[in-house]
Amino acid sequence: MNDVLIRPTQSVLRLHGRNFPTLEISLGGTPKGIVLLACDGGDLLGGTTEVMNRLAEHGYESLAAEIPLEDASARLSVLFARAEERGWTAEQTGMLGWGSGGRIVLDAITEKAFGAAVSLSPALRSDDSGNSVAQEEFSGRVATPWLGMFGADDPAAPESSVANLRAVLGGGSDVHAVAVIYPGVGDGFYRHGNDGVGYAAWYDSWQRTIEWLEARIAPRLTPLAQQWRQRCIRGSGSS
Repeated sequence: MNDVLIRPTQSVLRLHGRNFPTLEISLGGTPKGIVLLACDGGDLLGGTTEVMNRLAEHGYESLAAEIPLEDASARLSVLFARAEERGWTAEQTGMLGWGSGGRIVLDAITEKAFGAAVSLSPALRSDDSGNSVAQEEFSGRVATPWLGMFGADDPAAPESSVANLRAVLGGGSDVHAVAVIYPGVGDGFYRHGNDGVGYAAWYDSWQRTIEWLEARIAPRLTPLAQQWRQRCIRGSGSS
């Protein structure tokens, strides 16, 4: 996408008496759902606008914010509250994060149940010693379907760590979780690649993202569908 079709509204939300900036895109008609974007550090006014427009092409409203790891849970609660104010239920809400935001999304799937979650290049190193993500970090059952995508050459997410994550998320949970590894690319594969391998990873990761959201986010009923539902309710009540 070379031209910005929709300019997101810049606003602020409050947490602990302090403001934090957000971007929002609202759509007319009957949008499919809303996607909360957890941006990588310093990226809110960078590539986020393009991602929001690409989501809008598929019928999704969006709300974006930078979410620091140390304040992630509280800030996510504020974003979900804002989505609810805009009329969206949890099952009509998705999350998408990249880089540090991808790890925020990964952590969120064990804390809150909502429609669907996607992480791009979430770091799996749990500490400076190089230990990978551990079982105790995901001790709770996975509450939200999650799609994670990784570059094979990402030093923060080696294949052994991704394999361990698959085992952790797949154990004892009925909620679907998938981890995909792209060969020949690093942690920035989700940005438009210049070479053939990079472009292929970028294109495929976006297609997977949209398919994951569309398969799992519950769409909002159109006005005609709502009228039909009311007619069915009235009809069943009179029988």
